[in-house]
Amino acid sequence: MKKTGLLIISLMLMSGLYSQDTLRLTLPQAVEIALSESPTIKIADKVIERTDYSKKSAWYALIPNLEGTGQYSKFLVPAKMNMFGQVMDSPSDFNASLGMSLSLPLFAPALWHSIQMTTLEMQSAAEKAIASKITLRNEVTKAYYNVLVVQDSYKVLQDGYALAKKNYEIAKKGYETGMLAAYDYISAEVQLNNLLPNILQAENGIAQSKAYLKVLMGMDINIPIKVSDSLTDFESNIVEVKSINDYDFENNPDLRQLDIGRMQLQKSLQLQKTQRMPTLAAFSQYGYSGTGSKQTMLNFGQVPIMVEASKDWFGQGLIVGLQLRVPITGIFTGTIKEKQLKIQEQELLLQRDQAKSGIQLQAISALDKMNKSVKQVEAARKSVELSEKAYTISSKRYENGAGTMVELQNAALAITQSQLSYRQAISDYLSAKADLDKLIGNN
Repeated sequence: MKKTGLLIISLMLMSGLYSQDTLRLTLPQAVEIALSESPTIKIADKVIERTDYSKKSAWYALIPNLEGTGQYSKFLVPAKMNMFGQVMDSPSDFNASLGMSLSLPLFAPALWHSIQMTTLEMQSAAEKAIASKITLRNEVTKAYYNVLVVQDSYKVLQDGYALAKKNYEIAKKGYETGMLAAYDYISAEVQLNNLLPNILQAENGIAQSKAYLKVLMGMDINIPIKVSDSLTDFESNIVEVKSINDYDFENNPDLRQLDIGRMQLQKSLQLQKTQRMPTLAAFSQYGYSGTGSKQTMLNFGQVPIMVEASKDWFGQGLIVGLQLRVPITGIFTGTIKEKQLKIQEQELLLQRDQAKSGIQLQAISALDKMNKSVKQVEAARKSVELSEKAYTISSKRYENGAGTMVELQNAALAITQSQLSYRQAISDYLSAKADLDKLIGNN
């Protein structure tokens, strides 16, 4: 884990939120751990680190370039030479050379634009990292809410099962005493049994939703977690929202990446134009070479001449100068590539307009869903209150012999359904709000 993740766990340990190998989470803690431990964020950080090295390497092109060369060659088979019409072995033993050259760009527009390109690449990598964080925050937030939905639904179903069991016990007692028909007794038992599969499904849903949340957070999937919040704790966040004109989408990560892409195309166009410009560089060279001869006997017209072994080294002098390069044919061929880059920029502008329209459409959908959920939450809350009152009335009526078991069962079922609808409406609002925050670009 990174230091941030370790710090969060340590604070949880100190505060008692991480006990008996169970990690108790709130939404801010889940998001913070995910931003620290998720592989998605770590990959984005590596991309930034790699791009930073590319930027540094681009600056090295402006540093004087010093190169050294060396060569040594030895004659394994003597070379032949012709002297006065007579062919004989050459006394040469080896040839060697050493050299050093220094170059420095004085006027090279392409280098400067290349450096600026790497700066834009760094901005692009950073923007992609921000986009990854925004997306991860959205996914973790919605996954956290999903855990709350399943947990709250499980509790509602358990409460509904308790009411159904209570009704079943009443029906069973009435049937055994002959005060209640077999149909009422059987229907009460059927209602009780029908709730069991939903409860088991909710239990499985809790495990799956928690596992998905842990995967997004970059945690070990075997570490148990406990989400202590309830959906009703977020009801105070539910308010009617404004129109789409009151929101700014310029910080949307997709739009920002398109803007950076356009700047990269503009810089590529400038870089392409530099191919028509001359370049000027300073240079210097120094060389040192040597030859060696081995001792041998040369025969000139039957007259032997002894050649002594020798080694001769001499400098080739120091050269300094300027090198000017002027493109000729590139002046004409480069214009085609420039036109292509201009067309690509126009395409990118059209893509941005289309992307912004799509983002606004998604935002309108999210706002409509939020406003609809506000009304649904209010209606569902009233339904919960009314269904609880209806059950109380039905229970009193049944005790006084004025009501029926079917009426009591329907009242209990209405409580469960209204409770589920109430929490689902809250979840819909929170999920739409998370999507809207992503579209706005809240990080």
